[in-house]
Amino acid sequence: MKTAISLSMFALIAELTFLAPPVWAATVPPLDPAGGRVEDREQLRTLLDQMERAISTVDIDAALKLMQPQAIVVWQNAEVSRGQEQIRAYHDRMMKGAAPIVSKFSTKATLGGPAVFYGDSAIAYGTATDTFELSEGLKFTLNSNWSTTAVKDNGQWKVAALHFSTNLFDNPLLNNAKRAMWIAAVIAFVVGLAVAWLLARMLRKKPS
Repeated sequence: MKTAISLSMFALIAELTFLAPPVWAATVPPLDPAGGRVEDREQLRTLLDQMERAISTVDIDAALKLMQPQAIVVWQNAEVSRGQEQIRAYHDRMMKGAAPIVSKFSTKATLGGPAVFYGDSAIAYGTATDTFELSEGLKFTLNSNWSTTAVKDNGQWKVAALHFSTNLFDNPLLNNAKRAMWIAAVIAFVVGLAVAWLLARMLRKKPS
């Protein structure tokens, strides 16, 4: 029996001994040996899997181990973190502390195509389905695009840059804002009609 497992901040999987463990693997197209550099491509796919798991389990230490010391991340909110210290600070501000913005988060990454190599650097891209639960109770799923630059250093691939983006004109937050605006407009219209009706009655009853 497959049992759905909700991801908490630290995903205490070890304690859930009666639940099936999740399968961590990014969705990737078949590896074509004709594209060359098969070993490097396999290592990059492993790097993608490990990064997806680190992000989904909110394991900042595991994520930073996969990144260059001066890595740059552009987040979904367009904020930029430069270097591991700023990346950790962003994570702590969003996920930890007395008033965290995000209480739960998970992602499912899909590789868009074969990586493009430039010597010991490689560029990869794809899509992701990100599930957020905010501390204030709002839950939503965001479809985003990502791109990354990885660098091979001493035989090991690590992330040097990571960029996330989403559709500015069609996303759950914007749709919720539009819905709230329409609801507010309808309420204001109804209240306006009620006030006009009351004023009209008061004027009709006013003695001449």
